[in-house]
Amino acid sequence: MSSKMEITCPCCETKLQVDQKTGEVLWKEEKKKEFSSLTDMVHDLAEHQKESQTMFQKQQELQKDKARLLAEKFKEAQKNVDKSDTKPLRDFDLD
Repeated sequence: MSSKMEITCPCCETKLQVDQKTGEVLWKEEKKKEFSSLTDMVHDLAEHQKESQTMFQKQQELQKDKARLLAEKFKEAQKNVDKSDTKPLRDFDLD
């Protein structure tokens, strides 16, 4: 049985060879990163900006709608307010 074990990292796909007895990494082979072209990166950036702009517009509309709903609820609550001039009874007043 070999005292070496080969392991592949699930995150970065780096291959490691580890000694089973000591736990030392004997060698590692990192996966080469592929770089996209500059035009692809610019295109992706433009798409990301469009998406963020649309999300901003949606959130802005939601905030306007929330403000309108809160204003309507406030007006309804003002209609239902008791208009009497009597002050509420407090414990302090009973002494």
